[in-house]
Amino acid sequence: MTETSPITGLGANIQRQSTTDQAADAVRQAILSGRLLPGTPLREAALAAELAVSRSTVREAARVLASEGLVRYQMNRGIVVTESTAEDVADIYAARAALELAGVDALTEHRDPAVYADLADLVEQIEHAFHRGDTAAVLDGDRLFHATLVAATGSPRLRRFYLQLQQEQRLALALAERSRRELGRTADDHRQLLDALHRSPAQARAELTAHLHAGAAELQQLLDLLAQRKQLAHRAEGETTHG
Repeated sequence: MTETSPITGLGANIQRQSTTDQAADAVRQAILSGRLLPGTPLREAALAAELAVSRSTVREAARVLASEGLVRYQMNRGIVVTESTAEDVADIYAARAALELAGVDALTEHRDPAVYADLADLVEQIEHAFHRGDTAAVLDGDRLFHATLVAATGSPRLRRFYLQLQQEQRLALALAERSRRELGRTADDHRQLLDALHRSPAQARAELTAHLHAGAAELQQLLDLLAQRKQLAHRAEGETTHG
């Protein structure tokens, strides 16, 4: 009797998975670019037709996006672009503070020059991207800056927890960054945070706390703006219907 190799059949789904990845990427980019706003329902049939894929591929792509926190399944609505609530924002930033403050404590205790150099490089990248209006690069730099801070703890588990938090707030941060001028922000504040990290542990902790508090407040302001726009849109739709 011929023994079956443990890798037999592993290549059977490569093309299907590639199609799923491409479909997920197309929807992901539309969400993060702001083309598909929070709360937008994503109809399987319409998506399948637009992407020229099967509905099963759309469902698989949706599962990928759900694992990233970009979409959710809702009763009677199906797949919907994730909407963050005020409670979500407060909870995520409280968790971020716990992890990032641990990073601050580790960094200000050990003063690793390599970590400071990495953070300085990232601040340069963020500032250049901010001034040229490259939203994607700003978000990447911000994500890496704070992940580097948490990595200073030396704990693989804390790094994994933090990556999950970053996934959960990815959409909200993308929307906030694209709305920065509307929200009144005309400069990036990571250099101020970096400067504080070179000072005393207490000063570094205070600056990080202020940095995160400002970020949470900005996201809440954005959520309020989006809610107002939805109300105006629904009101205008109602007036058109009854006009």
